[in-house]
Amino acid sequence: FFMDRRGRTRSRIHFGNEKHLLFQLQTYGIPIPDDSPLRQVNGTFSLASHRQWLQNRQAQEMKVAGTDEMLKTFFPHRFDVLFGRSTKVRSHTGNLRALHLVNLWQARYDGAPNRARKAEISERIVGIIHESQGRFLKWEETGWVEVDDDTARDKIAHYFRNQRRTKTGYDTNKQSIALKRNRNQSLTEIAV
Repeated sequence: FFMDRRGRTRSRIHFGNEKHLLFQLQTYGIPIPDDSPLRQVNGTFSLASHRQWLQNRQAQEMKVAGTDEMLKTFFPHRFDVLFGRSTKVRSHTGNLRALHLVNLWQARYDGAPNRARKAEISERIVGIIHESQGRFLKWEETGWVEVDDDTARDKIAHYFRNQRRTKTGYDTNKQSIALKRNRNQSLTEIAV
């Protein structure tokens, strides 16, 4: 296997089982979703997701101006914020980064005198995410679709409200509230 010096610095050969190789790729910042062509299904590599990606890409490239079809993304990027409720969506690096930005701006958001100022702060965070080439994506049938800025701002405002709830211990689950109340009563009985 012969390469020039530049090729050798940009190439890396990996050995090991599938799990180890996928982990190595992820340490370089290369996301490997479950439906990636690099994952084996029943001991063989599946090209179904690769073919789907090619079809989506061709549809995007052949898209005629003036159609209502939205551009779909098959694999979200690192800084993309994903809509959804699954653990996989919540643990996506773009969502974690958005949450970190929300934590940094939480005090300003809580101290904002009115809704307009809170909306400006949310818009600022959306702008920061867009500046780093991040998008706000929502899953629709065959791929991820970028949402408009108003929906993205609502998502960030939701993060602010959710973080406030988490920090103050506010919980809407009645069973959890009852458990906390019983625990507090037992602690006061021990103290007396």
